[in-house]
Amino acid sequence: MTPLIRRTARTATRAFLTLPVGLAAVGLTLTGQPGRAARVRARLTDGDGGRDGDGGRDGDGRGGDGGGEGRTAGWTGRRVLGRAVLGLPLDTAAFVIVGYALFNSVRNFGYPIWYLDTDYHQAWGGPTMAGVWAVHAGGWLLVLALLLHWPVRWLARGQRALDRRIGAGARR
Repeated sequence: MTPLIRRTARTATRAFLTLPVGLAAVGLTLTGQPGRAARVRARLTDGDGGRDGDGGRDGDGRGGDGGGEGRTAGWTGRRVLGRAVLGLPLDTAAFVIVGYALFNSVRNFGYPIWYLDTDYHQAWGGPTMAGVWAVHAGGWLLVLALLLHWPVRWLARGQRALDRRIGAGARR
């Protein structure tokens, strides 16, 4: 896999998971477990392979949380709740776009499975199923590349900026 595809997949995965992880962190905070919520939030934030150059690792080059305050510093219960509220538009948009991409990837790459018993002779790429599949899979690859490379990357960049501003507030 090329570095561009790997980075795009990692960014799309993180953008997709931000909403459910944020909601889980809110649930933990509201049930009286703000420490666990901070760890959950920090794990998603620190694991983004951000711009620090060491791929989300600690300063000594090792991954892992080291069991200390370093990873959760800045994320308190209030900050987790604030991040969930302020990031809801970005997180929802990223979740919907990546979810749509996943659903349509299964649908287009599995076109012969879903539509074999239909009249595909008039479909794009017809009259053979191989042509129909090639047109749908190839066309979707182009749409997927554009969809995940730009809009999702922009949303993920906004999510990271919000994480840095909210999560780093106590470290200043």
